[in-house]
Amino acid sequence: MIKMLFSLVPGRILLQCLLGFLIAALVLIGFRTLTDMDFALLSDAWWAGLVLAAFLIVFDAVWVCGLPRLSAQRRLPGNLALGSKSPVKLRFDNSCRRRLRFECVDHYPEEITAEGLPASLDVPAGEYQILEYSSRPVSRGAADFGNVEVRVQSPLGFWRRQYELPAQQTVKIYPNFMALSNLNFLDYEQRLAHLGAHLSQRRGSGQEFKQLREYQLGDEIRQIDWKATARQQRLVSREYQEERDQEVVFMLDAGRRMRATDGELSHFDHSLNALLLTAYIALSGGDSVGVLGFADRCRWVRPVKGRQGINLLLNNLYDLHSSPDASDIVQAAGTLMQHQQKRSLIVIVTNLRDDDSDDLQLAIKIMSRKHLVMLACLRESYLDEALPQQADTQDALNFCARELYREQRQEVIKRLQGQGVITIDAPPQRLHVALVEQYLLLKRAGKL
Repeated sequence: MIKMLFSLVPGRILLQCLLGFLIAALVLIGFRTLTDMDFALLSDAWWAGLVLAAFLIVFDAVWVCGLPRLSAQRRLPGNLALGSKSPVKLRFDNSCRRRLRFECVDHYPEEITAEGLPASLDVPAGEYQILEYSSRPVSRGAADFGNVEVRVQSPLGFWRRQYELPAQQTVKIYPNFMALSNLNFLDYEQRLAHLGAHLSQRRGSGQEFKQLREYQLGDEIRQIDWKATARQQRLVSREYQEERDQEVVFMLDAGRRMRATDGELSHFDHSLNALLLTAYIALSGGDSVGVLGFADRCRWVRPVKGRQGINLLLNNLYDLHSSPDASDIVQAAGTLMQHQQKRSLIVIVTNLRDDDSDDLQLAIKIMSRKHLVMLACLRESYLDEALPQQADTQDALNFCARELYREQRQEVIKRLQGQGVITIDAPPQRLHVALVEQYLLLKRAGKL
C-alpha cells in the first residue's frame, strides 16, 4: 500500500481545492476587524472544512490504490516499413466494478514517430477500449516497444494513480517494402510499367525460344519463321524470352559517404530501396539475386531464387546500416570473387567521387575477369538545380562550385565508359527506374 501511495499524482481537483482553502485563509486573516465571535465562527468553519477535505482526500487515495489494475495488450503489424505509416492498437481491459477514466502513453522506440499520444480513455466496468495511434518508422532495424504508462483518475478526482503495464515487444523495421506489395498482383510487364521503366517495343530479342505468333510491327526480319509463314500464308514471327537461371549480385556501398541525406532518406536507404525493387523484378524474371554490403566490414547474402527470395533478402538486409568508416571497394571486390564463382552481373551501387577513380577501376578490373560489371552512381539532387533568377553572390559561388564538382564527376564516368564499363548516373529518387531499365537492356541483349 505504501508503494502504491508513492505512485499517486495530485489531480487538478486536489490542486484547486488546496488553492481554495489558501485563498479562504487569506481572506479570513483580512477580516480580523470582525468581532471575536464572528472570527471564531469563520475560523471553526474553515478548520472543519479542511478536516473534511483532508478525510475525503485520504479516502480517495486509499480507494484508488485499492482498485484492480488495468491490463494492456499492444497489437502491432508483423513488420513495419521505413517511412510508411502503420497503425498501432492498444487494448485496455477494465476488470474493476466501476468505470475508469485514465490517460495513457505508449513507450514507443526512438526509431519511430507517433501521432495520437498521449490519449484519454473512459472504460466502463467489465469492458474494454481500444486506442489506435499512428506510427511512422524513421530508422531501420529492430525496434523495442516498452511498457504502457497509465494515470488512472481516482473516484473523487483528487488523485491520479500512475503505473506501468507490461507490454514489451520487438518489431523489425524493414526498408520500404510497400512498393513491393503494390507489385504482387501485377504480371511481369505490368510491374515494369508500374515502376516507370520503359520497355522496348521490340519483342523476341532474348536467347530462349518461347513460341510462334503473328508478326507485329517492330519485329526484326530475322525473327520471321519463313516455313510457318508459307504454311499459314501470313507472316509468323518467332518470340523469344530472356534466359533464366542467371545471377545478379549487388555490391552496396555502406560507407560514410552514403550517410548523406537527400529528402527524408539517406543515400544508403535510397540505394537499398532501389536495390530491393530491382531484385524483385529480377527474381520475378527467374534470376537469382545476391547482395554484398561493404564498408569497413562486408555482409554477404548468397544468391537466392524465386519470388519468396525477396523475403530472404529483406530479413538479411533490414538491419544493415551505413558505417561511419570509409568503404574499401578493392577489398570488397576480393571478397566477392571468393564468394561468387558463377559468372554474374555485378551491380556496384555507390555515390561516386572524382577521387574514387583509381580504386574503382582496380576493383572493376578484378571482377571483370569473370563477371559483367555495372556501376550505378547516385547523383545528388542539388546538382540538377538551376541558378535562381535573383541570385546573390553566395548563390553564384555555390552554383559554380556545384558545376565544377559535376564536371569532375562526369569526367570520371566518361573515363569508365571509355573503358567499357556499363554506368548509370541517376538521382536517388530515380535510381530504381534506371537500374531496372539497364538490367532489362542487358538481359535482352544476351550479355549476362
